[in-house]
Amino acid sequence: MDNWIDVPLQEMEPPAVFFNPHEINVSVGDTFALNLYVLQVENVAGVHLKVHYMRESLQFLDSVEVGELFIDAYDHDPPLFFWDATGSYLDIYSFYLATDERTYSSGTASIATAYFKVKNAESGDMDIIYKRPETRMVTPDNQPITIKTYGIAKINVN
Repeated sequence: MDNWIDVPLQEMEPPAVFFNPHEINVSVGDTFALNLYVLQVENVAGVHLKVHYMRESLQFLDSVEVGELFIDAYDHDPPLFFWDATGSYLDIYSFYLATDERTYSSGTASIATAYFKVKNAESGDMDIIYKRPETRMVTPDNQPITIKTYGIAKINVN
């Protein structure tokens, strides 16, 4: 019951966005996966996650995998999912198209998994964060969902 992964989640007020793992120990040259999650969302139909990382020290590997939040809840055509990396930012978009079928999801699940490589340790330890107010969620009626807590991923370079 004392799972170190759950500690940051217990301190978050939902709905929230967070990273898993929330702390990563790496060396220069290492590659790592970072899962981007939503916590206890209700009736979410679209998500835009804007992630800021230190481009001087981390290389985004042009690889993002779709998460399970919208995929697991949808029986027919998958939702739209795309991403873009510009400068020190990774933008991930995932949303349902308006149809007669179910067009929202609820719960705690990943939106995506992104892959990075440590280029150098000049910056020492660093954080990967969600940029506000660009990180956002909306209902099927395109009404904003207030994100109450934003998690951080701490990258510890050995």
